[in-house]
Amino acid sequence: MKKLLLIAAMAALALGASADGYKIEQVWNLQNPQAVTGMDRMEIRQGFGMNGKFYVNCKKIVVDTIDGVPTVTTAPVIYEIDQNGLTGVTFPGGKNCGIGRDEAGNIVVSMTQFPNSWSEGLRVINPETGNYIELDIPEDAAIMGRCDFLGFAKGNLMEDGEIWLNGSTQGTSISHIAVAGGEVDPDNCYYMVGNGIVTTTCLTIMPYTDINGEDALLYWARNGNPEKLLYTDNQYTATALLLQNRANTNGMFPLVWDGKEFFIYSTIEGTTHYYDGFAIAESGGEPIVNVPKTSTSVNGFQSQWLNAEVDEDGVTIYQYFPGNDYGHFTVWRLTKDEPTPEYPPVYILGEVNDQSWAPNAGTLMDYDAENNVYTATVTLDGRGENNENYFSFTTELANDNDEGGWAYIDQFRFGAVSEGDFWYSDPMAEWPLELTDENGQAFRAEAGEYELTLDKENMKLYIKKVGQTMLRGDVNGDGTVNITDVTILINAVMSENFNNIYMRNADLDDSGIHNITDVTMLITAVMSN
Repeated sequence: MKKLLLIAAMAALALGASADGYKIEQVWNLQNPQAVTGMDRMEIRQGFGMNGKFYVNCKKIVVDTIDGVPTVTTAPVIYEIDQNGLTGVTFPGGKNCGIGRDEAGNIVVSMTQFPNSWSEGLRVINPETGNYIELDIPEDAAIMGRCDFLGFAKGNLMEDGEIWLNGSTQGTSISHIAVAGGEVDPDNCYYMVGNGIVTTTCLTIMPYTDINGEDALLYWARNGNPEKLLYTDNQYTATALLLQNRANTNGMFPLVWDGKEFFIYSTIEGTTHYYDGFAIAESGGEPIVNVPKTSTSVNGFQSQWLNAEVDEDGVTIYQYFPGNDYGHFTVWRLTKDEPTPEYPPVYILGEVNDQSWAPNAGTLMDYDAENNVYTATVTLDGRGENNENYFSFTTELANDNDEGGWAYIDQFRFGAVSEGDFWYSDPMAEWPLELTDENGQAFRAEAGEYELTLDKENMKLYIKKVGQTMLRGDVNGDGTVNITDVTILINAVMSENFNNIYMRNADLDDSGIHNITDVTMLITAVMSN
């Protein structure tokens, strides 16, 4: 019986936010890769994902058992798998389980029978058309190593591209295979000695462009420390990658995203390798996410395969964990929360809410993130000679007056644009009121309860008396909107003399200025009545 476990649309496992706002969620999961195909047994030890699907190469299949003897087909097949199982799309496979892709999305499989050296070349398949080509490896191109697995390739191997294979297992070489015009280009195939490279079996080489825009190779083996290779002075030079809790398991992937160079790699569970837990980290850094193991058993293939696709909203990660009952295909989504914009606190200084002037005392305004403004409701008690109160603003207060008092907070203060203290004569003042952090003056207002709205970004202050109703278009403040208001506003705009009119009522389009647009809107309003 086929055993499927489908977990859809990130609903099953949300691991939550991690360091610096990174988070990873499971998109879907399909258990038991062998049972998915309906076969009794498959040899599918490597796989990768792209465009929401997985691709695995089955190098042989047990089709039936007759009199206790399994009948085996030697015709390899590549399966395409999505969250519902087999899609029904297959391609002629390779003789080994090694499978990868190039940057154009073509599938690449090994045609060399394990455990031989890379003698029979590669097959490159276009998954859209099913067309494929065979790439033979020139005998003098390299001292080839064992054909265990495949990394990805650069470019388009159906046309022009390049792929790297493990070189001699007794040396420090890397084999480079070049393709031009859809054929192997012998003149540009070579093996290259590396500085500091430790060549071994079960080796995979993954080309990528690093954080500095340099062509690099991620070079790793199951039981060796992974290395980053850069080509300088006619050779590859290796730098060891330091990844916390890394397991001795086949399968890694480089990821340049969010302005950083990460690596996706398998992790140790306790002291045991070959589970399906993984992490993402910069070399030498703390992991940004850790995904704990979900399998109940270790992987006898000593591998799991991880690759990723980056888009403008995040990263899709494909995880193929070979195995029987405990194996799975899983898609993950790595994202990062948009950082909360930092905004300075704003305090109201002065005579509000029974508060007196002091460098270490102020009324903290609320921040409205949606509108990017600060708000506060304050009471002015009319303690001044003319029944008025004074106030201004600061972004920082002195601490118990031990930081220099007023001299300390002067650099953080801002207030009215005025030659002296600005008298707010509600509601005939300019609207909105201008603010400045250069020699800002205090505002004066008569006793009452006020709603203050501060646009710090544009240095504007809006004042409204609590309970006050403003009649838009009532330019002269007589409680009605009529032709008299039109005449007054026309005269004010033409003369640019706005004294003795209700500025806020006259700003019909809320632009902060008074011009012919306001006149036109007012005429329309009067005519429509």
